[in-house]
Amino acid sequence: MAVLALFVAGAAHAQMTEKTTGKGPLKERVSNFWKQAKETADGVVTKVQDSFENENSGLRRVKGKYYMNLYDTNLYKGADSEELLALCRKEFVAKYPAVTVKTVVIPQKDWETSTVETDGQVTGYAQTLYCYVFAKDGEEGFINAKFVFERQKKVGEPTMGNKVKWPLWIRTDVLTHDVYEHLLTK
Repeated sequence: MAVLALFVAGAAHAQMTEKTTGKGPLKERVSNFWKQAKETADGVVTKVQDSFENENSGLRRVKGKYYMNLYDTNLYKGADSEELLALCRKEFVAKYPAVTVKTVVIPQKDWETSTVETDGQVTGYAQTLYCYVFAKDGEEGFINAKFVFERQKKVGEPTMGNKVKWPLWIRTDVLTHDVYEHLLTK
């Protein structure tokens, strides 16, 4: 029995010694492990956020801040295209009269349509169209603005008569030259 106790005590002593040798004391190694795990998790969260922002909202991260994508091609060719573009330009120039407007575009081919429900029943449809105005602000930088047009239609009605937002200015990004260059490259 004494031999068994001596053997167990020796093994326990060896384990204690192993925990305090090598890469440092156990407390320090556990602390380093959690620090590395947190850094890895933070990196994964940032990558997922960036991916989500890029794919779902049209925003891109530059130097820790989110900016709208730059659009220069008008894809919308509807009968009301020129009227909608002119409305966005008019609102933008009213707020920023000293800038040089470079582009006014609707970067989607058609209105985005979604259903409107009341108590689980489809009662109508909502349509949305986005317009972007991009301008040069002297020699200092650029301004990128986003507008939304929204119209609604009740089920059974022939046209989208109710203009809910016409247009609504929803975002403005002021870009420095280096942010602008970064947005152009990706």
